[in-house]
Amino acid sequence: MANFAKSRVPRFTVEVHHNPYLPQGGRALHAVVTVTATGGGSTGGRPVPGPRSDAPAPAAADRTPGTSGSSGALGPEAGVVLRVRTPLGAEIGFLRQVAPTAEDLTDRRRASGPRSGDYPTGPWGDESRDYHLFLRVPDPGLGREMLAARISVLLPAPDGATPRVVAQALVRAAWTDDPVAVVRIDAQVAYHTGRSELAQAIQRGLDAAKWGDAGRAVVELRRAASLAGAPGNGDTAKLLAKVVGDVDPATGTVRQAVKAAEAERESSRTAPGPHSSPEETAMNEHDQL
Repeated sequence: MANFAKSRVPRFTVEVHHNPYLPQGGRALHAVVTVTATGGGSTGGRPVPGPRSDAPAPAAADRTPGTSGSSGALGPEAGVVLRVRTPLGAEIGFLRQVAPTAEDLTDRRRASGPRSGDYPTGPWGDESRDYHLFLRVPDPGLGREMLAARISVLLPAPDGATPRVVAQALVRAAWTDDPVAVVRIDAQVAYHTGRSELAQAIQRGLDAAKWGDAGRAVVELRRAASLAGAPGNGDTAKLLAKVVGDVDPATGTVRQAVKAAEAERESSRTAPGPHSSPEETAMNEHDQL
């Protein structure tokens, strides 16, 4: 938990960490959402009462991850609420708080619209919390991109009136046949999924290839391929095989990795990012959130 200077006005910010690129047919998207509160959070600077894990749980019939759950509105006791809205065809696999403490919010979901759900997080002080969001998204085809989720932070009103949206962020997805763009693992996602060593090896290998250090690229990418052999990394292992598929043992070159890294560098200026606005990215039929 981070401490921040006090101010008179509560303020919330949201930052999304993820690699938006998916391979052809890819549907699984992981993102780490960091929400930060300053200015007293939702409690006006008073101590946050009680553990957050004692928040009311949904009824048994509503405890299916990714479903709409109960349509009843959340009351003031829900505290700060995360609202996640997804496009047609997308599903929320889970939403879990991963820092500063671990807590699964998936089963707390309450429907707030046809494709949106609210997750109560309890009262907040001046602090920062990380959430792991797993989405299954439809695949519109190579070269297409979409808005995979819109995340809003709702602050409860003191008088019990309708909560107001105080921060928003977007999760984007883009489909490409460039294995270098797809194989990268965001550092925050890697940390919270136990793949930091793999992510670092991949990054070191791609950086070495980018700057022409073929020997170092071979060593690091082979190390990454070895780490990707662990259970749960099947897709990453296949992508790495494409990246290092043109290794020449005699000369120690990684021609495909160098070529792809250079192409990735040239196209990075137009890459979709978590901080871009809806107007900055062409919308398609999946983006109507």
